[in-house]
Amino acid sequence: MFNQTRRRLVMLNIVVFLIVLSVLSSLLYVHMRFRLFHEVDEILQQAQKRIQSMYSVEALLQPSPGDPEQDEQTTYLIWSPNRQLLGQSPPQSFTPGAIRYFQNGADSKTPQTLSFEGHRYRVLQAKLPLAANPVAGGEVTMTIVRSLGDVNHTLNSLLRDLIMGIVAGVLISLLAGLFLAGRALVPIRSSWDRQQRFVADASHELRTPTAIIRAETELLLQHPDSSIEDQSPHIAAILQESMRMSKLLDDLLTLARTDSNQLQIEQAQVEADIILVELAEQFQLLAATRDIQITLEPVEPLRLWGDHARIRQLFIIILDNALKYTPEGGHIRISGQVLSGQVDIRISDTGAGIAKADLPLIFERFYRGDKARSRLEGGTGLGLSISRWIVDAHGGSIRIKSELGQGTEVQIRFPIHK
Repeated sequence: MFNQTRRRLVMLNIVVFLIVLSVLSSLLYVHMRFRLFHEVDEILQQAQKRIQSMYSVEALLQPSPGDPEQDEQTTYLIWSPNRQLLGQSPPQSFTPGAIRYFQNGADSKTPQTLSFEGHRYRVLQAKLPLAANPVAGGEVTMTIVRSLGDVNHTLNSLLRDLIMGIVAGVLISLLAGLFLAGRALVPIRSSWDRQQRFVADASHELRTPTAIIRAETELLLQHPDSSIEDQSPHIAAILQESMRMSKLLDDLLTLARTDSNQLQIEQAQVEADIILVELAEQFQLLAATRDIQITLEPVEPLRLWGDHARIRQLFIIILDNALKYTPEGGHIRISGQVLSGQVDIRISDTGAGIAKADLPLIFERFYRGDKARSRLEGGTGLGLSISRWIVDAHGGSIRIKSELGQGTEVQIRFPIHK
C-alpha cells in the first residue's frame, strides 16, 4: 500500500514539476523570440531611415567602401515602378529564383517573415521618392531583407537547452520525489503501524473479557433451575469482566478523542493540594485492607490553571498504579511544593519497581512490563498514556524514576499560570 502511494506521489510530483518547467520554458522561449525579432525589426527600420536620405539609385547600389552601416545579413532590393529589379546591394546576394520570390511576396509596409528554400528572412518594404532619378524616372520601391539565420540558430540552441533542462529537471524531480515521498511517508507509516498495533492490542484486550463473559453465561444457561445464590460466582465473574471492559472502552474513547483533538481542556483555577488530600483519604481506605500506609506530607497551597477533572484523573491513575504494585506492608508517599514558578508533585512507593529496559516504553499504549501480573491486577496498559496526554495538554512534564525491588517515584510538574 505504501509503495503504491509513494509511486503516486512521485508521479504527481513529476507531472506538476513538468508542467511548471514547460510553462516557464515556453514563456522564456516566446520572450526571447519576441526580443530577437524586435531587434531585427529595429535594424530594418534604421536601415529604412538611412536609405531615405539618399537621392539616387546609384547611391543606393554603390555604398562606400568600409561603410559601417553595411551588414552582410541585410540585403537591399530596388524595384522600378513596374516591379522590375534595378539592382541589389550587396551584389549577387540572391539568385534569380529568390528575387522572383521576393518580387511577388514582399508587398507589405510592415516587417514580415518569409521563407525560401529552407531559409527564413525578415522583410520590410518602403516607397522611396528620388527627386533626380535618370534610371527609374519616378518612385522607386525598396525591399530590405534581413536573414534570420542567426536568430534561428539562437532560438534552436535555446530550444535544445530548454528541452535538456526539462529532461534534467524531470530526472532530478524523480530522484527528489522518491526521496521526499519516502521521507513524507515515514510519519504516516509510523502512525499506521501504531494504529495497527493499537487495534490489535485493543482487540486482544477485549477478547479475554468477552470470552469470559460468554463462557460464564453459557454456564448459567446450563442450569436454568438454579437460584441466583447458587450461580453468584458466575454472575460476579460476569460483572467483574463487564466492569473491566467498560473501563477499557472508556480509556480507548479518551485516547481516540485526544488523537482527533476532540477532547478539550477547560481552563480554571485548580487547587491541587485539596485534590491530593481528598484522594489520599479515599485511597487510604483501600490501602488499609492490604496493610499499606499512605503518607501525605504537609503541602503548601498548590494553585494552578488547568482542568480540574483531568488533573484529578491523573492523580487517580498514578495512585492506583502505586497501590496495585506495592506489596503488603509497603508505603506510598505524596508530596508537593512550588519550585521556580511550577507546581512540583511527587508520588513514590516501595513497590516492585520497573526494569530499566521498560522505562522508555511505559507511556506506550497497552505496554506492560509484566503482562501476566498486570492482567491479574486488572490493568489495561492505557493509564500512563492518558496521564502523559493530560500532562502535555497542561504544558507540564512527567518523569518516572524506578529500580527493580526498590520502588518507583513519579514526578509531575505543572506551570502555575496559563
